[in-house]
Amino acid sequence: MYSISDTWLWQYGKSSYMDWEGRFLCFEADKETYMRTNTLPGTVAAYGFIIILRGSSTLLYNGREITIERNHLFVYMPGFPIRVKEASEDYVCLCLVADESFTAETPSIRNAVRSALLPIFEMRQPVVGISHEESVRLSSLIRMAGEYLVSENPMREEMLGNLYAVFLMDLSSILSKQTKRGGSWKRTEELFMNFMDLLPKHFVREHGIEFYADALNVTPTYLSRAVRQVSGRTVVEYINRLLLMESIWLLESTSLSIDEIAERINYADSTTFGRFFFRMKGVTPREYRKGLFKISS
Repeated sequence: MYSISDTWLWQYGKSSYMDWEGRFLCFEADKETYMRTNTLPGTVAAYGFIIILRGSSTLLYNGREITIERNHLFVYMPGFPIRVKEASEDYVCLCLVADESFTAETPSIRNAVRSALLPIFEMRQPVVGISHEESVRLSSLIRMAGEYLVSENPMREEMLGNLYAVFLMDLSSILSKQTKRGGSWKRTEELFMNFMDLLPKHFVREHGIEFYADALNVTPTYLSRAVRQVSGRTVVEYINRLLLMESIWLLESTSLSIDEIAERINYADSTTFGRFFFRMKGVTPREYRKGLFKISS
């Protein structure tokens, strides 16, 4: 996957921000800018939030065709393939893009992604209809973050992180209200949501499907089938995604040794943990911590 900075440089050939670390990005895009997304030869290791201000566009996202228009918010999840099929001539959107590692570093951000965004966006099409007032409020947070992005404020990184957390919490509140108004759930959807509620609380210690199936009073086969039916992903994929997020945070934000990190997330030893991390990121934990690789594929 490509980092935000790699993506931006690939599309535009230069950085637009002074002393930019490539971990956070806010910008307004018209049709021409938006269509440049198609030039990237791979997926992006970032979360993306797009609020449509005017016009409409059609995307091919993770094998599905999705139409987004004014007062829609689209969410991009790390590693998902995306291609812009078409956009209206008057198309304008506001974008917030946050590096996957940046998202993993701050507990408030990490918890918002785990507890609120993942289950809702992975269960349904990643497009949310929002009111005009909600669009204005979320847009103002993105624009404020954009102002800090180009500022010389010595607390810029902290301010960006705090604004990102507020954005996610506000979005989480909007989604929660919509879910409560949504009526009854199908049995498989209810089971999926219950699984996603359990997962953030136990994934560090419990890596196997059997634990979650027992806790939900279903068989592992039934749980596996339900999760795949609702989301298109497996139980193991969800567990591994959170384990990777936790691993990245521990590698970047603590001085724990690789052995200690392996123990912290309940791997038998650092070798087993190293194999897992290499399979997920394409580099070893030590290489990742040293920053030797910016792109993994």
